[in-house]
Amino acid sequence: MQPANHPPRIIGCSLSTFNSAYIDIVTRPINDDADYYRACILGLSGKDIKENIQYSIEPTRNRFRAPREVTVVRDYDSFLSFTESLPVKADLFLYPINNPIDTLRSSLHFKVPMSFSDGQPESRVSPHRVPNMCLGAIGIRTKVRLFFPRLSNPDRTDVELTFEEKKGLYEKGLLPVLRDLSPDTVTNWPINYEGAQTRARKARGLYQYGTRPFQGARVKRFGWALADKLKEEFPWAEGMLFMCQMQGVKEAHQHLPDDLDRAEDALKNALSDFYYEDLMEEPHCYVDVGFELAEPGYAYQWRTDAHCQLLQEFTDLPLPRAQTLMKSRDAAIDYSSGLIQLSGCRIPIPTPDATIVYFQAYTTDKALIQQKDGGRHGLSITGKAALEAEEPPYLKRLYDLYFDAKDNHDCAARVEVNVTPSDDMLRDCAVCDQSPQGSRSPLVPLRGPLVSLSSSPSLALSDISPVTRQWRLVRLTSISRTLKLQNQGPPDLRFTSTALTLTAGLVWLANGLHSRPDDGSAARDLMCAILPLTHDYDVDGIQIVPRQHHVDNNDGLPFCAHGAFFLRDMVFPPIADVPRMTRTHVISHTSYKFFFGCDFNVLRNKFNPTAYIPRSSIPRTRIRTQKGMSKRHRADNPEPSPAFATLEYEAPPPPQDTGEDLPFDERLDLPPGLEEPFAITITKHWNQFCSDVLQKCGNMKGNPTSPSHCRLTMHERLLVTEDIYRETNLAAIFTRVQWKRAHPVEWREAFDKFFPPPGTPPRLQPQNYPNMTYWMQWADMKRDTPAHIIDEIRTKYWALFKQLYWIPKPYADRLWKYTEDSGFVTLPSTWKLAAPHVIINPGKPAPTWEPAVEEPQEFAVVSEDEEEEVQILDPDYVPAAEWIDNVPPIPMRIYMRQEEEESSDMGDE
Repeated sequence: MQPANHPPRIIGCSLSTFNSAYIDIVTRPINDDADYYRACILGLSGKDIKENIQYSIEPTRNRFRAPREVTVVRDYDSFLSFTESLPVKADLFLYPINNPIDTLRSSLHFKVPMSFSDGQPESRVSPHRVPNMCLGAIGIRTKVRLFFPRLSNPDRTDVELTFEEKKGLYEKGLLPVLRDLSPDTVTNWPINYEGAQTRARKARGLYQYGTRPFQGARVKRFGWALADKLKEEFPWAEGMLFMCQMQGVKEAHQHLPDDLDRAEDALKNALSDFYYEDLMEEPHCYVDVGFELAEPGYAYQWRTDAHCQLLQEFTDLPLPRAQTLMKSRDAAIDYSSGLIQLSGCRIPIPTPDATIVYFQAYTTDKALIQQKDGGRHGLSITGKAALEAEEPPYLKRLYDLYFDAKDNHDCAARVEVNVTPSDDMLRDCAVCDQSPQGSRSPLVPLRGPLVSLSSSPSLALSDISPVTRQWRLVRLTSISRTLKLQNQGPPDLRFTSTALTLTAGLVWLANGLHSRPDDGSAARDLMCAILPLTHDYDVDGIQIVPRQHHVDNNDGLPFCAHGAFFLRDMVFPPIADVPRMTRTHVISHTSYKFFFGCDFNVLRNKFNPTAYIPRSSIPRTRIRTQKGMSKRHRADNPEPSPAFATLEYEAPPPPQDTGEDLPFDERLDLPPGLEEPFAITITKHWNQFCSDVLQKCGNMKGNPTSPSHCRLTMHERLLVTEDIYRETNLAAIFTRVQWKRAHPVEWREAFDKFFPPPGTPPRLQPQNYPNMTYWMQWADMKRDTPAHIIDEIRTKYWALFKQLYWIPKPYADRLWKYTEDSGFVTLPSTWKLAAPHVIINPGKPAPTWEPAVEEPQEFAVVSEDEEEEVQILDPDYVPAAEWIDNVPPIPMRIYMRQEEEESSDMGDE
């Protein structure tokens, strides 16, 4: 055996060879602890520490070779249309109250021309960004939606229609049309939208989204009438489109690809609910045409290096154009089982008037675990579940699922193209000569890109197993064993940053065995911490597309060095009692919240409370300087804010009783400002909020000689506006402060605490909030004002809130907290005790600290070098308070997606 510090020998191997090496270790008659740890490291990193070998997996050694008895099946998986009329001849089941879940919010991967204003040409737009709602259903597989491009505007934050828009559509569109076309059934419909909501609302406040049938023979006429009626009533209904979407029907319409007549019959059968001839003439109808290749006893996978060839063969695009599309930001590579050389792909084709608008290649091996849950499309384990049990039950169930399927479940390869169903395209996609000489035979273009993984009894974990599932079982065994070792270890070592980073990596690997590995910002942060890093930006397998700032800073980017998602160096027993990553990079607090549901400090305190002094032994400082109601803002007659200029609402008069028999102080007179414009009322309320927040900022407890936390006098606090919250120099406002940059989700949660949406349950005896005038006014406003007006006010408030630079960190039980918190940065740096908590807008730079006059130091005396820390020049500077276990996190700019950076710059969530 070579010395441990000797570079390992790199040996290329097939999947079956690697599996065999692993199984040889775990199935030895005498298997000691050293072999147990050795097998774990081999399964996770591909490195045999005893033989000093680094395996480099080359699954393409199992590439497709003719002749093979391949079954090729063609089918229609889904259908989509955008039309001005409703080309439906089946019965339509209408929703009186639409379910928000059915509103289109996810991308269709292509753009559709829509009209956004009169006199302007149509613009191509992603439909999921246009306000829309689900009108009804056809059977269980087809939804009919309405799209209103004229409702789009930059200030709109949600594509769900507002209450007023739904009410207008129901009362001035849907009901009048039903009365004209189907008067015998309209008696079953509520007379107004509020009545429909009342009927649909169940005992616990949830809705029953039922449907009402409409006869198929009159649906087409119903579509024209509804469009005309809405356009007559509402300018925003101009340019309205109907969208029909049918999904998940591929098994029902399979046929041989070389029979044009059968292909056309299958398409007509798939579209039997629609007017087929009308659809053939529509320019924006799309059918997912699928080709599925399978062979008994084999698991087919697509080769990563053949994606461009696949795209070119199926779309007839020129090679340079295909290569450009493959490198675009919209193209996605779906790695299979954590193997870099095997993957599917998804590629939009943004060419105007193209007959093919979307291309994807994938396999059917995900069918066993497919499930939609929380944005995922497959079963998954959370970091929390990985910590709560010594051996997570989910991993055991997943192992059994793979093991039981190994003899009876093959894997087919599929290609799907989203095409316009013209006769020419139908003919091109249907012809399939089974001989190698066929001009459009799938076997010719697909032979190169395919890899077949056959069964091999001698290498199976038990009995006969396809190599792909055998590889998954190997990885899953290593993941489960390592997690078990971690969870059995002492808490002091289990809940360190390096150990928890490895845990997050194991969760990420387990979820990526059967689904596309997560590549969001938190996952990219994790990749930087667990995968090998490279400075060669042209290397294969790089996981973050290098941008100019990566090159300028010579950043190391994560990549897959040996054919799979192999982890970099780890430390196992007997060196460390708990397996962990080597102490290099760790994930950030934000990534901890993504993987484990809370940041590092909270997580360690929750599972290892002995790591901290108990809270009961620490005196709790609660500052309550103003126990009564806050004072009213001094601007009695403000000009209406431009943000609220469009708000209009006529509030009903309050109750009055001015009877002369009542004492004067008990009479309920109408307030003098009853006729006040609603925009001024809301402006006053916003100003009151700005004032109340600072009125409740307290003083140092137990130290009456110390200056207040807030420099402003009470008179100044009564005059403040939102401008004070846009000040970047915190020394102009505070004597001392603790700050941290908020995550976009945290910034939105802060807004929701200041302005709780309707239906929010009341809090249990919170501090500060009930004694703020704006807070009580907001409660009254929610009670007395229609919900849609409250939603509009909150939308305006949120737009202003996103423009603020700082805000107090609001907590559920109180507004201001002052306790020293390691998650915040303290200013000035010499202050070491309590100070108010504030959060900084996630899209803004770090605050400055420039007092107007030089002030005496209050407690600690520090060296001159420490005072220079205020001047932050390094763009990758991370305050020590944000370090994890005394290790700085990876700079966010390295792993954040470009589109997320753009969103952060705009202050959006």
